[in-house]
Amino acid sequence: MKKPTVYDVARLAGVSVSTVSRFNNQSGYIAKQKVQAIEQAISALGFSAKATKHSGNKARSMRIGVVVPTFDNSYFASILNGMNHCAQGSAYSLRIESSRFSKVREQKIIKQMLDLGVDALILVVSLLNEDEIKHLVGELPILVVAGSDKGSLPILKIDNVIAGKIATNHLIQLGHSKIVHAHGRLTEGPDAQDRLDGYKQSLLEAGLQVDPRLIIDGGYYSESAYNAVLQLINDEISFSAVFAANDLSAYGVIQALKEHDICIPQQVSVIGFDDLYTSEIFTPSLTTIRQPLYEIGEIALSHICDIMSNNASKPLFPPAELIVRDSTSRKGS
Repeated sequence: MKKPTVYDVARLAGVSVSTVSRFNNQSGYIAKQKVQAIEQAISALGFSAKATKHSGNKARSMRIGVVVPTFDNSYFASILNGMNHCAQGSAYSLRIESSRFSKVREQKIIKQMLDLGVDALILVVSLLNEDEIKHLVGELPILVVAGSDKGSLPILKIDNVIAGKIATNHLIQLGHSKIVHAHGRLTEGPDAQDRLDGYKQSLLEAGLQVDPRLIIDGGYYSESAYNAVLQLINDEISFSAVFAANDLSAYGVIQALKEHDICIPQQVSVIGFDDLYTSEIFTPSLTTIRQPLYEIGEIALSHICDIMSNNASKPLFPPAELIVRDSTSRKGS
């Protein structure tokens, strides 16, 4: 069977051959509508580009690299599912790797992906700072998901300060004043700190004191949160509600409370963050802050494609949302 050519792509996409060549060699601006038509034609024809002798730019590989800290987490799985769904309808394939929460491994993976000739990179909760990322990738199109928004790199994230306030305000409105916050990994990205800041702001705005004893390290994992809450109970520190920085740590909180015959939510209310698919069927079903994780994955892939074609504008996605279930109730009810 004859291999499709740049002429076939141009004919199917309804654009000029020179426009397809500029797309393949990543040189010059192309209108978004034409980019989408070219990508659809490449996908339909199974076209593989080759760099031209006269171009200093490499040909598109139609591969996008994605790096996540771990696959063993529903948070990242939801984002990746959104990316995969979006990729199925595009000309791009994804090369997905896990850093296993290792900064050294993340750097190594990025270098390997560059050697493979990926057209762009998406880093989800990167362990690297902006200078380190820029030094590694150079001019390669890059998108950071759930990282710091204080630099110049393109980023996708919700406002975690506001989301943290929504969670804490829910508990305050239910009459709780002694509220524990099981925070995430404060040294690995800004999200945990932002949620902690939102928690503190809500307490102060409600005229409540921030008690350092009620701020514990949940580590984003069930075991860490479980052990931290056990320590609170053993130290006989009084509290009536817990805001966990993610659903996984909320599960650990609830397990520790149950083991000490503390009823949820009659004695202690618990709210999580993320709205993992297991939270609705957990016992009790978990009140939580829903992040649009699947949508973030879809938007991330669409946005990196726009960045590659110089058509990027600020993306819009649904805000965080309070999902009230059975793990929270009015104090004393």
